[in-house]
Amino acid sequence: MSELLYNLSQLEELAGGSQEFVESMVDTFLEHTPQQVIDLRAAFDANDMDSLGKLGHKIKPNIDLFGITSLHEAIRVIEHNGKHGVNDPVLEKSLNTVETVLNETFNQLRDR
Repeated sequence: MSELLYNLSQLEELAGGSQEFVESMVDTFLEHTPQQVIDLRAAFDANDMDSLGKLGHKIKPNIDLFGITSLHEAIRVIEHNGKHGVNDPVLEKSLNTVETVLNETFNQLRDR
């Protein structure tokens, strides 16, 4: 098995020992975030920078909460560039990274 892309320690600390809370948060993340990733790509493809920035802002807390440290910078690039209407190669690279890492994270969380 490959290295885990997430770390639930912050979520577990927030849960105060409630495994039920952790499971609920994981389920909610898996229920909503895959569609947000699809929406992120659609906004980029449509050059809808405003939506891209808003979606990046919406996804960012989950990336932080789930300890997906490899995306710390990439999601902030998406949020910032979207809000400021900057469509450059760094934005597309960041989006590709977010898509790839989150899709693998979803698989890892489902299989745990």
